[in-house]
Amino acid sequence: MKKSKKASSRVTAPNQEASATDAEAKTASRRKAARANAVESAARRQFQKTQATVSQGHTRARGQRQQAKRDAR
Repeated sequence: MKKSKKASSRVTAPNQEASATDAEAKTASRRKAARANAVESAARRQFQKTQATVSQGHTRARGQRQQAKRDAR
């Protein structure tokens, strides 16, 4: 949260600067954690995609070999 510009410095709390700085730091750390989590989940999703592609490829290759055996009879 940024420092308020609406109230004059005489009216505002004496620790407004500190609380504004703390709030911005908290927001930044929260944003950083969310970004890290998003990167991690994207990597996990990508890995799952590649694993699925690999298993589908093996299944397809097996099917092609079976078809070749049938054709050879």
